[in-house]
Amino acid sequence: MGGGAGSGKSSALLAAAVAQSANPRHRAAIFRRDFPSLRHIISASYALFLPMRGVYNKAEHTWRFPSGGTLEFSHLEDETAVYQHAGKEYSFLGFDELQQLPGDATDSRGQPINSAFSFLQTRLRAAVNSGLRLECRSTATPGGPGAQWVRAYFRIPDSGKSTDFVDRATGFRRAYFRSTYLDNPALSEEYGRQLADQPEALRRALLEGDWTAFLGQVFTEWRYDEHTCEPFEIEEGTMKISRGADDGFAQPAAVLWAAHDKVHDRLFIIDELFERSLTPEAMARAVREIDSFYGSEISGTIDAASFADTGMCGGSRASIMNSLGCRWRPAVKGPGSRIAGISAIHARLAPRSDGWPGLVVFRHCKNLIRAIRETTYAERGNPEDYADSADDHLTDALRYLLGHQEQRRFSRPRVRGLY
Repeated sequence: MGGGAGSGKSSALLAAAVAQSANPRHRAAIFRRDFPSLRHIISASYALFLPMRGVYNKAEHTWRFPSGGTLEFSHLEDETAVYQHAGKEYSFLGFDELQQLPGDATDSRGQPINSAFSFLQTRLRAAVNSGLRLECRSTATPGGPGAQWVRAYFRIPDSGKSTDFVDRATGFRRAYFRSTYLDNPALSEEYGRQLADQPEALRRALLEGDWTAFLGQVFTEWRYDEHTCEPFEIEEGTMKISRGADDGFAQPAAVLWAAHDKVHDRLFIIDELFERSLTPEAMARAVREIDSFYGSEISGTIDAASFADTGMCGGSRASIMNSLGCRWRPAVKGPGSRIAGISAIHARLAPRSDGWPGLVVFRHCKNLIRAIRETTYAERGNPEDYADSADDHLTDALRYLLGHQEQRRFSRPRVRGLY
């Protein structure tokens, strides 16, 4: 159960932990990253468990119920804390604020995961005919060191909608239930107004339960529901199609295709290429293959460094690609061009006169969507610049693409005597 603050997640976790407490063999545990963080949920547990005739042992941080079933509270602050549970078995595992656990390991598919979370699930077991069902329940809020692995583990989409699927490896059901303060009838409207008064990224994370918002995010105006759409067929001749690219071999080469709706001055990003280790010939083939899908001769702008002569047979990478029909031109670069490009992206993300943004991305362009969502400001240097990462090639390609659009819209004045 995750999403916004104040939705009653911790109370739901406590209720789930004792759902089987009538069974004398029931053993439950609730974890937080550090023990001080457990104080709030321990305090809240009194209101629920005292009416159930539970008895709390402060020294052992454990509730014992009339049947003999127990619930203990523990932390995962270090490795020794984790392995204190090595010889135990539980029928219920609870993790409060799961995103506070960093992704420090990978699963069998190479996806990031928290090793303590993974190890403790091996303690989830019960004897045959015990009458117990095995459960793992968690709460989480957008943000924190483990936000990305939690999103990947539960397959939380950019839309933030609830998910429900069966894990192929284990056969267990894995589900995410989105919740916000509006789902909690015990909270007053004042709480919502308090959250609404927070900074943009914090407001979206805690008020709306938006997993794409976080502190340091560059494009805070990004909204999945507004800035993306399902792909639609573009009839030849109705929109001008162009490309933008950031070249690379050891680093990924990024190419974006855009269709320009002149009536509403709206740019649709309709396709992408994002791949490492492409020779200029292989990249040209891949680009031309996508070009042919849209049925017209397409030109584009590529990082000027691609035109640098590095001694390759046939000239620069861009020259080789142009000889194979790519029709690249160098991007205009200079002092401040990257900052100007970031400003151009902001301007395109802003709404037009009809209320819809000037930049909309087809939802199959998942790499670009991730790049826009996760681009963060650089910690050093120019505070308006974004941090370097593998995905910044896609952001650069978008900058070059927007620069290409501006070059087509406006002719450069020629002043006599200066040229």
